[in-house]
Amino acid sequence: MSERPKDGAARPALPDEIGLIAGLAREARSEALEYRGGDRWMATEAAPEPLEDYLAQLIADPEAVLVAGIWDDTVVGYGWARRIVRRDGSAIARIEELFVTPDARSVGVGESLFNALLLWASDQELVAMDAFVLPGHREAKNFFETFKMTAHALIVHTRLDED
Repeated sequence: MSERPKDGAARPALPDEIGLIAGLAREARSEALEYRGGDRWMATEAAPEPLEDYLAQLIADPEAVLVAGIWDDTVVGYGWARRIVRRDGSAIARIEELFVTPDARSVGVGESLFNALLLWASDQELVAMDAFVLPGHREAKNFFETFKMTAHALIVHTRLDED
């Protein structure tokens, strides 16, 4: 069996792709719920509905970027990042979401999305980049580690409304 060609690409998302990207983001949310912490992420960090409005705001925000992942001339992934100013005054890029539909993984789309976000961060003269990964999502953790990203914090959590 031959290996799939790695011809994935990424580019800034277009306004007329917002509906498609919102659909992919909903797919990402369904997948996130399969992992430990997914329900907490949905309740606290995930972008709110209606996603179409949120994505339109991202495209218009000069301190954010929304990129589309392309494979075989089709949008199969997305990523977005924001400029975050830290308390010391330095600014970083925070990847808030990066997702590639399972059928298009391992063809370079994720790498292209990450590199597009990295290029944006460099163009913005940001000093670092961080991202949120769910505990137990080994594939995502390994993906970010290929870019020399390492865990710097863990969030611990307990429910108070259960026995």
